[in-house]
Amino acid sequence: MAVSAANGETPEDNITVPEDNVTIPEDNITIPEDNVTVPEDNITIPEDNITIPEDNITIPEDNITVPEDNITVPEDNITIPEDNVTIPEDNVTVPEINVTVPEVNITVPETNETIPVSIIPPTIGTSNEISIINETTNTTSRVDVGPNTGGIVVNPNGTNVYVTDIVNNTVSVINTINNTVAATVNVGQYPTGVAVSPDGTNVYVTNSNSNTVSVINTINNTVTATVDVGNYPAGIAVNPNGTNVYVTNFINNTVSVINTINNTVTATVNVGQYPTGVEVSPDGTKVYVTNANSNTVSVINTINNTVTATVNVGQYPAGIAVSKDGTYIYVTNVISNTVSVINTINNTVIATINVGQYPAGIACVGTYVYVTNVISNTVTIINTINNTVIATVTAGSTPVPVGKCVCPLPILKPRPVANFSSQVILMVQFKDLSKNATKWYWDFGDGTTSTKQNPLHRYKTAGNYTVKLTATNKYGTNSKITTVNVCTGK
Repeated sequence: MAVSAANGETPEDNITVPEDNVTIPEDNITIPEDNVTVPEDNITIPEDNITIPEDNITIPEDNITVPEDNITVPEDNITIPEDNVTIPEDNVTVPEINVTVPEVNITVPETNETIPVSIIPPTIGTSNEISIINETTNTTSRVDVGPNTGGIVVNPNGTNVYVTDIVNNTVSVINTINNTVAATVNVGQYPTGVAVSPDGTNVYVTNSNSNTVSVINTINNTVTATVDVGNYPAGIAVNPNGTNVYVTNFINNTVSVINTINNTVTATVNVGQYPTGVEVSPDGTKVYVTNANSNTVSVINTINNTVTATVNVGQYPAGIAVSKDGTYIYVTNVISNTVSVINTINNTVIATINVGQYPAGIACVGTYVYVTNVISNTVTIINTINNTVIATVTAGSTPVPVGKCVCPLPILKPRPVANFSSQVILMVQFKDLSKNATKWYWDFGDGTTSTKQNPLHRYKTAGNYTVKLTATNKYGTNSKITTVNVCTGK
């Protein structure tokens, strides 16, 4: 099961970053200044690389229809034979980001794994609807989830989709059998990340403005517990046996470990600056965290909840995905426009792959990795066998899974950090007052000279300098010597 939303438009070229979180209407939700201010000396955000829509990005209201049978091919007549693509026989929920697929024959293993869905909230370019696509019957139906989607997750058996509403502070439960909203659950303020337990009985939601995690019982769709965590929880993941939940606290630079038996925080692990994405290894022994402002990935040993390794990656790492066998980690570097491939055996980067601008979402599906590039409005497809890009596709007609739905919204809008340096420049402007001169020769007293009439000279150090001007014309020369005091102005 994967979720997709239709991308009809690309964000305007001139876009700015909001002071707070993505698409929070200014009159509805604010993050208290005392909760979001990070010490100036601990944060360095690149100043000139990424600009994200500051406020409201208009999402097209018109309906974008995803062809059920025919694939729209690029103008260079590239087609994919239908008999070369094997799709899992399951209900696949895919985000409505439509992509025209180039000439690539991709065989997806017939497994029961849930295909991840998009990390990108609707304000970056998806519609208000999600499509429920049944690959067995090749039919598509839609459900309106509203304009404020923050996170999306599908339960293991594919019967329900859980969608967070960041404005109304709710989680919508969508029944995939009849494609209707079966329930709406009230949670905390600004729900962003969402994850489901392996048995599908519980859904966990990070409430970024409440600093809590809501635990939803999926049988009766009620909140059974609210767990206090760190400041501005964002990413969330559940271990394979469902006993622990891991939450990244964006402001505190920590990861909270929640015991799902009693819904209490049993450990708080210090990681790098601005932790966003989080993933658990398939065997549950390791947790991987992207630290956006440290340009690193922290590796946590889940037995003793300690960081055992820190891996340097690209600038502003955000999205993260683990291969099915757990041998490789794939990380999107938002500022570098790359994907780092980490070997989990020795925790080293074995490849750096160039992708589109502002890569955010990332998902591993079989032997392929899909990366959403927000600014480029493209999806990069990577072959994991040789870590090469086999295709870069733009919005078209064939929906593909495009990113893990962790939804740590702060990665889409890094806060500005004020900073400056100063240097006293010992500049002296000399003005010629000579009469009848046609040539000038200045000796500034520090070993340098000039033949300009009105030179601007920079001294390296403060002090008293003996300056000599020699004025010349065809009838002779004349000189004047004076002492100039060059000071710092202090």
